[in-house]
Amino acid sequence: MNRTKAREYAFILLFQYKFQPEEIDEITNEFCMEYNPGGQEEYIRRVVKNVTENIGDIDSIIAKTSESWGIERISAVNLSILRLAVGEMLYAEDVPPVVSVNEAVGLAKIYDGEESLPFINGVLDKIRNSL
Repeated sequence: MNRTKAREYAFILLFQYKFQPEEIDEITNEFCMEYNPGGQEEYIRRVVKNVTENIGDIDSIIAKTSESWGIERISAVNLSILRLAVGEMLYAEDVPPVVSVNEAVGLAKIYDGEESLPFINGVLDKIRNSL
């Protein structure tokens, strides 16, 4: 399995976190066992843990950067994508920020459609440029 697919799995888990935050560790374990992410399990667990443990800081950065769009106005899909990308930019030293942005745009294209791409790209570019 490649990193792009592992990132997609991490996005799915972070989307699930929005609805079942108290069960994320159990859900992550079950997910990794069921999908057997072949060599990417450590990455998936690490990125999900980094995001969930730092959700307040990550959401604060997203809220400040998205200006008139408060966290509550961002769709669950887009918020999960943004959280994943910001989490990577802040806590995954092995992932260049530009890769996080590009992969987030790819996820948005698949899971939310073309109309969300400018929003995702704009917010993440501002965050990337501020690091």
